[in-house]
Amino acid sequence: MKKFLAIGHWKENKNATFCVAMQATTKREFRDNLGGNGFIPYVVISEKKMEILRNVSEFELFEEVKKMTSNYRKWDVVCDYIDQCFDIMEEKMANAQ
Repeated sequence: MKKFLAIGHWKENKNATFCVAMQATTKREFRDNLGGNGFIPYVVISEKKMEILRNVSEFELFEEVKKMTSNYRKWDVVCDYIDQCFDIMEEKMANAQ
């Protein structure tokens, strides 16, 4: 089982950004599980990508986010969330089940 983290919003709450972490065998299974629970992901981050994000500068972060999603409207939202809430993301990834 691999751990994945998604940054996005719940269907009922489009004005707030959240992150959700779980274990799954594949990224596709993780996305299907999120959709079934009413979570709309902007990006999905694996453990390997978390290591990359941990070691990038602010300028490199934007380039990494651009690679993760083609939805250019969410690039700034995701970058801001990663920049401000990386400690929460790490905690959720560590506790993912």
